[in-house]
Amino acid sequence: MKIISPLLTAIALLTAGYALADSQVTVHDLHSQNSLQIDHAQNLAQLVTNPAIHTWWPGTVIAERGATAVAQQQQKQLLADLRTWQADSGDTLAATIGAVIHQLSAIQVTGRQFTALDPDWVRLRPEANRTLQGSYDLYTLPQPNQVLILGALEHPGKASWQPGRTVRDYLDTHDRLSGAERSFATVISPSGQMQQVPVAYWNQRHVEVAPGSIIWLGFTSWSLPWGKADLNARMLSVLTHRIPD
Repeated sequence: MKIISPLLTAIALLTAGYALADSQVTVHDLHSQNSLQIDHAQNLAQLVTNPAIHTWWPGTVIAERGATAVAQQQQKQLLADLRTWQADSGDTLAATIGAVIHQLSAIQVTGRQFTALDPDWVRLRPEANRTLQGSYDLYTLPQPNQVLILGALEHPGKASWQPGRTVRDYLDTHDRLSGAERSFATVISPSGQMQQVPVAYWNQRHVEVAPGSIIWLGFTSWSLPWGKADLNARMLSVLTHRIPD
């Protein structure tokens, strides 16, 4: 028994380790609307090197199911708060808030995990090779050639990406609405990273964006309702958890 017991213990520990690291990943092909299931990937390296996955990795999103429920609830609460603000605002500002509500309502959010997914990066850096445990969704996409322009401005939507074009260049084709921020815009990269960019005539900087980025124009701090100074940050959070399309 002294010989067998350590062996059984080792087997039990190994089995437990596999169970703890067990995962189920649903891979969504946003281009074809198809999906496939990948089971038992213990870490990111095993997942992102799977030959069945074809995607543009810089914009690929991996989401944990429990975090998705949280992100969806946060979006729902944000929209409710925006509608309350809209009801207490004058006609012009209320129209702006309504336009922003319309844009944010159309966004599908997920419990995005902000981690590098590039296969080479994950394989070569042990700290990036995160353990997978539980249920996930992986959203794949082809390489984009557009930029999404949203916020308190006229005619929001997609614009063709052009090399050398700056954030201010993209915004110059969109008039600001009442209550819109005039000095800064926020760029959200395909990886979900945010950058505040000066865009007024007095502080503008030459900042270009990657294809697949979002350019967001929020509200000025003075236009926000009392006690709701975090609304701009909450709107940005919804955008960073957006499912790419």
